[in-house]
Amino acid sequence: MTEVHHVALLHDGGVLVDETGALPSFVHQDDSPGSSLAVSLRLVGADVLVSPTARLDDGGRVQLVGVRHGDPAGTFVTPDRLADPALAAVVATAVTELDPARTPPGRPAWFRPGWFDEVEAWIDSVLEGSGRRRTHPIEAVKMWSISAVARVRTDAGDLWLKAPCEHFRAEARVHPTVARLFPDLVPSLVAVEEEQGWLLMEPLVGAEDEDRADGAGLEVATVWARTQVDAVAHVDELVAGGCRVRGVEETLAAFHDLLDHSTELPLLTPEELETVRTSGVDAVVREFWAAGIPDTLSHGDLHLGNVAWDGTSLRIFDWTDGCVSHPFLDASHLAHFTRSRPGDQGLEATYAEQWRAAYPDADVDRVLELAPFVDLVFQAVTFDDIASTTEPMSRWELGGVVADLLRTLSTHEALRSD
Repeated sequence: MTEVHHVALLHDGGVLVDETGALPSFVHQDDSPGSSLAVSLRLVGADVLVSPTARLDDGGRVQLVGVRHGDPAGTFVTPDRLADPALAAVVATAVTELDPARTPPGRPAWFRPGWFDEVEAWIDSVLEGSGRRRTHPIEAVKMWSISAVARVRTDAGDLWLKAPCEHFRAEARVHPTVARLFPDLVPSLVAVEEEQGWLLMEPLVGAEDEDRADGAGLEVATVWARTQVDAVAHVDELVAGGCRVRGVEETLAAFHDLLDHSTELPLLTPEELETVRTSGVDAVVREFWAAGIPDTLSHGDLHLGNVAWDGTSLRIFDWTDGCVSHPFLDASHLAHFTRSRPGDQGLEATYAEQWRAAYPDADVDRVLELAPFVDLVFQAVTFDDIASTTEPMSRWELGGVVADLLRTLSTHEALRSD
């Protein structure tokens, strides 16, 4: 998608303008969260976002950025001097909300002045005595409503920092718990700040499409199925270690709640909503869970974008949705986003082999048939949880995904099977 991104560098109540009196801007072709951050920061010499990215009615975006220290160069004007009233309104609101007393509740901490200084102080303290030290200010790579990711340059190579939003703060417990049980499966942790949810990690090879080795989908299916079978014996430890229980009852209760209270219900017509409510979702979900496969460790958002595979070592990252749930939801999710990749055909069959062996009385074929439908229910609950705890101005980042999932559910073939 091609979009115009306007960059508003805020400083001392003003905003940077170019020689025409307008905000600097550029055309961006990738709408993934954070993908334009580096371009925006370079364009105006900024360091970080100081407010969530705003979306305009015409589809454009406003990146609201700032410098961490010192005074930026250039011409600054008050927001009311901007010719475009939509941009002026966005910038004026952002300037007002920089005052901590007027910052909206629920805004992630990384937009707050001084947050990066606090993180750097923590990083320096945990690296002290380790034989490595930070050599540069940490570099913001991604900042949005769900998380902040930053590169940490040290004299012994890069490290990576992740800070999840308050809703996902348990990741700082879940990741170490999984690491204790399956140390070769997750990124190596350097340190964790559990109260804040911060994770400092070693870098990964094969985490990007351009350097991920071929056959990643089948490798994940094989290794992850084996891991999940083994994890059945550790469910109590996983729950004690921060994994939410998302079994059949929890899933259906949350689904019923979203049908009454989701912030995205206005995106559906009354007819669409009524179709979902009366289409027999509960019966399909219960049949899926009753087919003989036990709940176990689940990633919750398993796709190759959360996988590092270099041809030798497999690491699964981003444990924000880590939980105890039905394992085949992960398999279905992975297959959905991997099916078009050459060399990864037969993923579901590969995944199912180990479950057939471990649970020969389970109706694995029926589980495979129903899993894509139930994953829609599961993901609708996941994203509704996120939307309900996200600051209203940032909900556009989710793209109306809950409403889209509900529409897909209402026409799914699983509801028409005998």
